[in-house]
Amino acid sequence: MKGMKGRRKEKTGLDMIKPTSFYSSESEKVKLNWFCYELSLSIYDNIKNKIAIRLKRQKISNETLADFSIYYAKGMKDVVLQQLSGKIEKVCISYEPIESYFPDIGDEMINKMTDLISEAWDEMLSVCEVCPNRCISEKDAFCTLFDDKHLFD
Repeated sequence: MKGMKGRRKEKTGLDMIKPTSFYSSESEKVKLNWFCYELSLSIYDNIKNKIAIRLKRQKISNETLADFSIYYAKGMKDVVLQQLSGKIEKVCISYEPIESYFPDIGDEMINKMTDLISEAWDEMLSVCEVCPNRCISEKDAFCTLFDDKHLFD
């Protein structure tokens, strides 16, 4: 293959983020945590695919982006629960977790990441509309996907 010499395959969210980041016991293998896992994949891939060069300039590694994606998705769990309980009408994607995780990246990069996380959120919700797993409406149900080994080979 011409032109491929020296290039490394870019890592996707599936390469970088493991489901084990979203539970520490069998009782935490619930559908809401699976939703957060999938959200973290979406956040990682959306940011990585759209601003990879900017990330490199900011010295944000794949590992750091993966850790951030996990952090942000876990933080969204409370917001999802508030919406489900009727405490809030609409989920707002906040810049504050980005700013606290990456204090030195500047407002322009924070705004871009906020937009990309918002896109990832919208994409997740559109997938959820047709997904048979019902991770949100059955949020406390045990999720067998955590134990599905062929998904992670």
